[in-house]
Amino acid sequence: MTDPTPTGPLCGVTVLDLTHVLAGPYATGQLALMGAEVIRVERPDGDDFVRRHGGTQEMREKGLGASFLSQNAGKRSIVLNLKEAGDRARALQLAARADIVVENFRPGVAERLGMGFEALRACRPDVICASLSGYGPDGPLSGRPAYDHILQGISGLMAMTGTPESGPMRVGLPIVDYVAGQALVTALLAALLERARRPGKAQRLQVSMLEAMTTLMGAYALHHQTTGALRGLEGNRAFADTPFSGRFDTAEGALVVTANSPAQATRLCAALGRPELAVGAGLSDAQIADALQQVFRTRSATEWDELLARADVPAAPVLTLAEALAHPQMTDSPAWPELPVPELGVTLRAPGLPFRADWAQRRLPPVPLMGADTATILDSLSPLTEAADETA
Repeated sequence: MTDPTPTGPLCGVTVLDLTHVLAGPYATGQLALMGAEVIRVERPDGDDFVRRHGGTQEMREKGLGASFLSQNAGKRSIVLNLKEAGDRARALQLAARADIVVENFRPGVAERLGMGFEALRACRPDVICASLSGYGPDGPLSGRPAYDHILQGISGLMAMTGTPESGPMRVGLPIVDYVAGQALVTALLAALLERARRPGKAQRLQVSMLEAMTTLMGAYALHHQTTGALRGLEGNRAFADTPFSGRFDTAEGALVVTANSPAQATRLCAALGRPELAVGAGLSDAQIADALQQVFRTRSATEWDELLARADVPAAPVLTLAEALAHPQMTDSPAWPELPVPELGVTLRAPGLPFRADWAQRRLPPVPLMGADTATILDSLSPLTEAADETA
């Protein structure tokens, strides 16, 4: 059983978490790190694959896969079968105590399980009920299953990721899941503020993964609406459309450079010993980029990084995730606090909140084994459960 020490602005807020996989649990995990009590409802068959995704074989066998550890610190876990009347009654009892109920079933499933908005509002008149789905509650795709890879394809993201040679490529992490999860966090925090402003009213929030992802591409969408042109498979071409920005190969490693302004381009070209390139020198953008590439190949990425830093040119080496976390900038980052995993006898660095705050924890509470808190939570409901069972 987990026993997190409450801290943060959401202390006193209770979240009933009916979500699974990545997007929903990421959102509720962020709420837990802000101090909320999050009760994670898991199904008896244990079919949430992230418990057994990533990490060592021992981690997967214990249901503590790397994907699960990354976003479930401090939650409590209870096993309930929402298809059975007794467990559904217990879930509704928990909902009556919860400020927020979050689910990521396909549209209509929560209602069929007796856990839809109207049923929850009957339990608690000021409940905040949030639904996260691939396509939202309406439209021709609303009933379809959706996963990150699918959403990367249909959102337009893959169509601008890659090169003409590679064709459309997915972004290397499940970015749509996390974008949608962060959108859900924003919606829930806004709903808590709204409830403080107008108490007593239930709220229904609906987050679409497709909508969340496409709203991040507004600049590209408005460019298309006004010019008819679409950004396509441009590889490492910079957003600023300048030859002085992009990814360059060096004698050892790769470097990303962003010299968007004329002043930055001037400093870049001077540092590279080619000041004439900053004014064009009668060359096309492609020729300027090729000339810069030839110079960059003469030194390593580390050497260029140091030289360009002294010249006040934005640049950085291309690192692996392991190298990034081992970088001096990140080794003591509060965004990566310690996570004890007593079941494995280890302490890991795990993602925390993506911002700094005085109340943020520098050591995370552990994640729960599946159903670790079932008995304790059910004991707290026992005076009500018998009556609920009789009427189920």
